[in-house]
Amino acid sequence: MSDGRLIYVMGASGVGKDSLLRELRQRRPDVLVAHRYITRASGGGENCVELSAAEFAWRRAQRLFCLAWHAHGLDYGVGIEIESWLAAGHTVVLNGSRRALVLARSRFGAALVPLLVVADAEVLRRRLLARGRETPAEIEARLARGGGEESLVDLPRLDNGGELAQSVEALEAFVDASPATASPP
Repeated sequence: MSDGRLIYVMGASGVGKDSLLRELRQRRPDVLVAHRYITRASGGGENCVELSAAEFAWRRAQRLFCLAWHAHGLDYGVGIEIESWLAAGHTVVLNGSRRALVLARSRFGAALVPLLVVADAEVLRRRLLARGRETPAEIEARLARGGGEESLVDLPRLDNGGELAQSVEALEAFVDASPATASPP
């Protein structure tokens, strides 16, 4: 499908994917961090475009998403522009979803390079409480359900439970280990 690589970053809510990707964008203009379309407000820290349910459905019907999924009562989509970026040989990093991994593998084939971001339960609890999107009871229920990582044992993992700077360095190393990125303009 492409000459580029799609680094497909996944992990439980609160594991710090948005923080990692925000820092990667600051450090690496040669890596394209794709935004997502979501049927909720971003909350300020997320690289996304908020859409109403009607806007999302219309864009989906117009085939303006190359990947779309539903999770936690919300719709998520990725614009078709990333297919052009990949075809041009760029490295693209995407905040993906564990539940959409099979679909993403089907769509992007060998271009897809999955990465699972993890942190221990206490780190997740603290971050989810600080984010304030869910009640403490909802957070505990989320943690009790687990993230489903046990079915993803074959994937490379990045521990984001410590200092963000170290995790970003590890993410950069992972990106650099994938095929070469295109030069910035």
